[in-house]
Amino acid sequence: MMRQLFVLLLISISHYAYSSPRLQMHVFDDDSPVITAPSKAMTNRNDVFSPARKHRLQTHVFVASDHAVTAVSSGQDINKTVPFEYQRAEFYMSTGYRQDNFHWSISGPNGTPNILSELSWKDIDIATFNVGTTLHFQPNWLLNIDASYGHIFEGRNQDSDYDGNNRTLEYSRSNNNADQGKTYDASINTAYQFLVLKENQYEVHLIPKVGYSYHAQFFNMTDGFQTIPASGHFSGRLDSHYDAIWQGPWLGLESQIDFNKNFTLSTNVEYHYAFYDATANWNLRPDFAHPESFTHEARGYGLVGNIDARYRLDNDLSLTMSINYQEWQANRNGVDTTFFSDGSSITTGFNGVSWRSFGANLGLNYEF
Repeated sequence: MMRQLFVLLLISISHYAYSSPRLQMHVFDDDSPVITAPSKAMTNRNDVFSPARKHRLQTHVFVASDHAVTAVSSGQDINKTVPFEYQRAEFYMSTGYRQDNFHWSISGPNGTPNILSELSWKDIDIATFNVGTTLHFQPNWLLNIDASYGHIFEGRNQDSDYDGNNRTLEYSRSNNNADQGKTYDASINTAYQFLVLKENQYEVHLIPKVGYSYHAQFFNMTDGFQTIPASGHFSGRLDSHYDAIWQGPWLGLESQIDFNKNFTLSTNVEYHYAFYDATANWNLRPDFAHPESFTHEARGYGLVGNIDARYRLDNDLSLTMSINYQEWQANRNGVDTTFFSDGSSITTGFNGVSWRSFGANLGLNYEF
């Protein structure tokens, strides 16, 4: 019986030795050679083992692995930084004004005329509200999430139809109000901040970015007025909608200049690859289906640029101001699909869509 217990004990010790880290502890005086077997004379020396020298004794734990031995001192800080744990964060909000111009056209079923119908929205005035956050990670990584809402309060729309190529033989034109609607914008990106120049308080950073964005415009047309032929106000109540969505990945580069600890100026440029989709509801067309009268699809691009200034009010709060410009186009692989009330549909060419925007914002930035 004793022999069997002894064998089981050996197996358990062997299993523990190979499955767990092997720890060794050594206590020795860093300022003196390691003493393996002190002599009788040495044991009589109070200066070697006296309480006055206990503070000089060091404890070291050695963790043995198959490839290396790591020593951890009793005075060593063994706390490790969690990868990608953010170091600080910024929350910002702003309000401002933006003006958009928007335009699209389609061709005839067989490409003739090359412009069959054309709609444009001009001087679309939008009140905007923007919020976002930026997280700062070690060593220099950034993560930004941004969202905006816009309320359309002014604008005008024109709808023209042609029988001839190149906008000739115009047989119908209406001029309508476009003072209702809304916009949504959202973006997420990650970036890395490079310090390229530092002189006293003057610093210059370059920040390459990669992200994904979403932009939506919901236009509402009212108060229809027929200009060609000149029949005046519509007999029915115009309440048509055109909802456009741009989305896709993007690359950007920001340059940031810190003139001192209080004032920062930055410029930012972005190139967006855009997937464009739109849905329309022409409420006064009984031959069209509702609420989806026709759809548009295309691919294109967007160019976005802005200039931002920041003035620090205290350690945590800053005043911000920005000027923004956007130019978007989608004219590749364009398709217009019209749905009729009898359930049929027809597909024709979508020549493309263009969107330009200019805006300015004033806000606050809080760091924590």
